[in-house]
Amino acid sequence: MTPTPPTTFTQAPAQAPAQAPAQAPAQDPAQDLARGLALAEAHSTEPRPREIAAFGDDGLLLRVDVPTRHGAEQQHLVHYTRRPDGTWEAGWTLPWGSQALPVPGGYVCVRRADGRTLVELRPADGGPGQLLLTTPGRVGALAPRPGGGQIAVTTSTFGGPGEHPQGLLAGSDAVWAQGSDMTLSYAKQPQKEWQVHLVPLDGTGPRLLTPHVPADLALSGEAAWATPDTLFLGALRHHRHGVRNFGLLSLAVDHGDATRALFSDTVDLCYPVPGPGGQVAYLGTTPRHDNTPVTQFACLVGEPLHQVVLLPAENGLWQRPAGWDGPRRLVCTAESGPRRGLYVHDLDAATWQPVPTPASVMNTRVHDGRAAVLTSAPDTPPALDVTALHPGHGAERVVSAQAPPPPGRLQYRRQRLPGSDGDLASWVCLPEHTTPHATVVLYHGGPFQSWSEWSWRWNPWPFVACGLAVVLVEPPLSLGYPDAVRTGWRQWRGGIAASAAAQVEAVRAAEGLLDSPLALMGGSFGGYLALSTADSLNPDLVVAHAAPLDLTQVAEGSDVGWQWIREFGDPTEWRPLYQINSLAPRPVRPGTRVLLSHGLQDGLVPPTETLRTHRALARQGVRSEVAFFRSEAHPISRPGNIRAWYRWVLSAVTDELTPKPTGNPHPPQHPAGGDDMTDRHTVVHTTAAGEPALRAAGTRTEETS
Repeated sequence: MTPTPPTTFTQAPAQAPAQAPAQAPAQDPAQDLARGLALAEAHSTEPRPREIAAFGDDGLLLRVDVPTRHGAEQQHLVHYTRRPDGTWEAGWTLPWGSQALPVPGGYVCVRRADGRTLVELRPADGGPGQLLLTTPGRVGALAPRPGGGQIAVTTSTFGGPGEHPQGLLAGSDAVWAQGSDMTLSYAKQPQKEWQVHLVPLDGTGPRLLTPHVPADLALSGEAAWATPDTLFLGALRHHRHGVRNFGLLSLAVDHGDATRALFSDTVDLCYPVPGPGGQVAYLGTTPRHDNTPVTQFACLVGEPLHQVVLLPAENGLWQRPAGWDGPRRLVCTAESGPRRGLYVHDLDAATWQPVPTPASVMNTRVHDGRAAVLTSAPDTPPALDVTALHPGHGAERVVSAQAPPPPGRLQYRRQRLPGSDGDLASWVCLPEHTTPHATVVLYHGGPFQSWSEWSWRWNPWPFVACGLAVVLVEPPLSLGYPDAVRTGWRQWRGGIAASAAAQVEAVRAAEGLLDSPLALMGGSFGGYLALSTADSLNPDLVVAHAAPLDLTQVAEGSDVGWQWIREFGDPTEWRPLYQINSLAPRPVRPGTRVLLSHGLQDGLVPPTETLRTHRALARQGVRSEVAFFRSEAHPISRPGNIRAWYRWVLSAVTDELTPKPTGNPHPPQHPAGGDDMTDRHTVVHTTAAGEPALRAAGTRTEETS
């Protein structure tokens, strides 16, 4: 099979002269809305490839989330095998499967059934599995022991209310804790300490390992073998003032489970990738130090336990280890502008070699000189390929997500702004055969994220189908623009928001859209930017989901308050800095329409942030509406809720941005510059072009496990 040609990016000039907009054709708001809703509906019903769960001698397992008829998602593991001619075919499917590990003759799979989490040994042909371990809680890591025959499995069970060391709260529904690391998520679902099991693959029964965890440390659930006897366990230390540091415990499994700790003064260590040469690669993130922005490195830790070895990449790329191609070739991903690429680091030569991929890398697994790579782009749904890690060999397409073709064209526009460090960029999505009559701006969350890949949630194309231009802004702190991090670090309003507003105006000027209606949208950090840039851009519509505005309140109440402290410092000591970067609850002019939303299960940004903002805006004459999604956490993730959100927002877009016969009454102002199998399962169809594509089949779906 011929692999799909690489996605191409149309490079627009950094600055283009403003042109008078062409006369837009007469708008039919009802037809525009119908086109946008139809595309949003189509996206909400497609199976969604999430990650490559396993890749080995017997093929690979892809985790796919399938929307159900009741608006939720069901996790599947879908097995693919390679034919002799190099093409791939789908075999069996495991509903409610979430994790997997290749082992000789098959896979160790994790799935939910009857309220429990099962760890099973599944043969490569998909036959009945052999139960290895069961837990009422969740599974963290599956770590194969070198030499075969055993795996280490970390599990965490859930506690209950009324638990207290002295039983003082017995009989109540209180959840007790001490220390500054108490979280609302823990209060909703108390989690006990992580346990470590040594599980034989012959089914003889697991052995509970007993690492000695110092009183000031806690296990994180990560695990990786350095040698056949030495297991590295992820650990964290939560300091009294709120900062967390991440390191590891070295566990000597065959010597009384003796432990040693390694915490580096240079980097925090997470996401282990075990190598064949006795070394484990980690993602290293620099801890907070004065006003210095964080950076990321690939790191190596070996046995005996000594110092961490940093592996800086060329051009300041923030690389993340993903696998090993032999003992001296580390495979990493790294963001570079519009794309997350795949790289091989030759440890002996200290060189980085890019591996060609058809689009931005979402996820990858490495095996025997090849990488299974899940890729996508803002205009290209996810596709799975197997590619060689050595030059001269091509790629093999495994499967593609199916979605309607984008109703427009995409440009990637590099931007350089006065007073900003490094290059920035924006993506511009334009209707194919019509002049856009308005602009929708989408800001990503994070803040350390980017628009480098396809989004099932914040997808620009339903708006383009309504005849709108969509600008996807990459402001300072976006991944892929390391030089610009200094502009945004601890400067959300004066650095990031100011830059984002200038980026929007530069794109609108280049496209001749300065005098067209404008909507600003985003979730989380993107919602913060949508509301904060409204002060200067004067939009007709603002849409913000789970936006943090009072940064002091958010840092004090967030489950990840330690991340806020890592950037801004202690909320008491650095309160003026928090206040400077917080947003007053009047960022938009009276009469503007604002749509606010939040998930009631959100532990990252307290839902009261949105309630407080809505009340304040309503008192000040802003046409504010608010929707709370009772089943959602921080993002909106359930397909039914995403579909409803699009109906709400696209209807508002049609009402507020469609040109009126008498003109816009609020012209914008511009500033300067027994398997529980179900009948609904994931199957593979072939498109007219011969491309294998994911489709959902069947009608009956069980939504509880």
